[in-house]
Amino acid sequence: MYKGLYYIYIVAKNTVENKNKLIFQMINHTLFLLFSLFLYKNVYEISPGLKEKIPFVNAIWSMSIYFVVFWLALRNIERSFRDDIKTGNIELYLLRPINYVWQKVFIQIGQGLIPFFVSLTLAVIINYLLVGMPVVGMSYFVWFFALLVIFILSQILMCLIFILCGLSGFWLQNSEPTYFVVSKFIMIFGGAWVPVAFFPKTLQVIAEFSPFGASMALSYAMYPNFADRFWILVLNISFWILFSLFFVHLVSKRAIKKLSVNG
Repeated sequence: MYKGLYYIYIVAKNTVENKNKLIFQMINHTLFLLFSLFLYKNVYEISPGLKEKIPFVNAIWSMSIYFVVFWLALRNIERSFRDDIKTGNIELYLLRPINYVWQKVFIQIGQGLIPFFVSLTLAVIINYLLVGMPVVGMSYFVWFFALLVIFILSQILMCLIFILCGLSGFWLQNSEPTYFVVSKFIMIFGGAWVPVAFFPKTLQVIAEFSPFGASMALSYAMYPNFADRFWILVLNISFWILFSLFFVHLVSKRAIKKLSVNG
């Protein structure tokens, strides 16, 4: 555990030193938030009936929180695996005292940690000043705690999903097609383009209970019915975490064995 935190600290420290990149990322993030707010304001004016599906304020917070999590960039775990397999650097990582898979996870968390916290701060300030707080069916104190639980669980699942994508490269030689399909499903079912609340009822259920939607369940936590759905979301995410952990353990062992045999 200590070694993992040390990995994260060192990588995060290096990220802070690259200030120009961070500033450019946050300018991009701010412009996107403002554009989304302007776009959805006009959409809601044109189609007032959308308020019955999800209030305007909640839609803005849902979109914003998706792209806050986006800056944590756990999807890049797959790319890290892919690069190591192509270059052969994976053998160097296997000599280190920490498990190869978790090395890649710790490094990616370190790289995304500072952009995540800065983008979160910007999103909260901009949304609060321009649209106010979302409508939630509980006290804000309890809501913040519930958000933290959903965030931790959903990002564990996100890690596992992209670990599996990366491990597929041991057999496919190039895991990019797998990554492309999975990332697009996460964007659709996670509410990147439009809130899932706009979907037909059947598709909403599929999105919410799929591993792709579960990995971005934080966007669902911005909905007015979050209080009623909290434990369902927790149980759903937990199921997919256990399911994914089993396959990560199984596939990673076979991947290392395949590497040992093939050299």
